[in-house]
Order: sequence, then structure tokens, then C-alpha cells
Amino acid sequence: MLHVFYFITRKKSLDDAAFHRYWKEVHGPIVKKIGALKRYVQLHRVPFPNQNSPYDGAAEVWVENEAALDAIMRDPAYLDGALADEPNFIDMSCTEWLTTEDHVFIDGTPGPSAVKMVFPLKRQRHYSHAEGKRYWLDVHGPIVAAVPGLRRYVQSHTIDAAYRYAEPRWDGVAQLWLDGVAAVEKMLVDPAFKDVAWADTVKFVDMKTIESFVGEEYVVIP
Repeated sequence: MLHVFYFITRKKSLDDAAFHRYWKEVHGPIVKKIGALKRYVQLHRVPFPNQNSPYDGAAEVWVENEAALDAIMRDPAYLDGALADEPNFIDMSCTEWLTTEDHVFIDGTPGPSAVKMVFPLKRQRHYSHAEGKRYWLDVHGPIVAAVPGLRRYVQSHTIDAAYRYAEPRWDGVAQLWLDGVAAVEKMLVDPAFKDVAWADTVKFVDMKTIESFVGEEYVVIP
């Protein structure tokens, strides 16, 4: 199963409320018509201090495989529906695609007040793709999984096929679910995160490229 992230920014003529409302109420039902989607979730950014991501959210879809993804790109429900609707609410000059595979470290079910932190990551240049992936999975993953308060933790690694064409902007996305914004604030000052997990992040991630934001999930296709 492939997990595709589509990071998006609101059209400048829309305020935050109008952008999020349109995405949920108008665009969501349009995307739902694409039959090959196994799951579709909208991640809507919420106010939180020191977020450095330029994006206002991320559309996340799950498809069976690369062939299914290629078929979607030719599907009229996508071409004449979802894709045609995007300029109505998205700044098309500020988007980013990423096709990944999920590695679940904490397989919890977040509650109704949960928020998710997303961290698109790029390894340091002296690591090969294989070395960076191995470190993130085998060393860093267990360290983050030990941080108190996490309800779910998933690493989504950019698929190997992407590296055949060019070096992708990101090697993947770290996703951390917590019980609301207050829980995120508490985690960020917890020594297990600040002095251990974050200190380990610095060892293998190119910190000049790291971005993050906090969002609420809106499930369109469960």
C-alpha cells in the first residue's frame, strides 16, 4: 500500500476559514468520487507557535500500488474533477507531492481531540539513501517511540522508485499523534523528546531543510 502526501497552501484570495471550509465541504466530496482511493484524509493546519512550514495542510491518500496511482492520474474523476478544482482554493505555485510507504511504530487509535505533528525530513548529505533509511528505522524510530504521550507514531518513507529519477526533496515524513495542542506543548519540553529524540534527529537529518506543522485530521474516506 502506498501513502501519498500532497502538501498544499491556500489561495491568497481566501482567508483561513474559507480555505478550510472549501477543502472540506466542496473539494472533499469531489475527491471521494475517485474509485481507486483506499483511504483519503485531509490534515488541516491549526494555530501553534513556531511552525515553520509554508503549507496550510496536507491531503493524504492511500492506493494499492504504483499501477493504481498511475491509473488515477489518467482517471477523468481526477483530471476533470479533483485536479480541475484545485486552483479554486490552492496556491498552485506552492505545493509538494511525496509518495511513501508507512512504517508503524506505535499503532494506536487517536481520540477525537487528537492532533498530528508532521515533519518532512531529509537526511544529511554524507548518508546514502540506504544508510539514512536504516538509521531512521532502526535507531531513531525506537527512540521516538519511547517519548511519553504519543498515541500513534508512523514513519512514511519515500518509495525507492523515486530515487531512480532524481534525488527527492524529502526522504519521508514523520507523523506523531498526541491528545491535542496542550499535549504537543508538553511533549516538546519533555527531556525524552527535547534532550534525547530531538538530539538524535540532529545526528542524521539535514536541519536546514526540516519543516513541521500541527494539524487536525478530517477523514473523507475511512
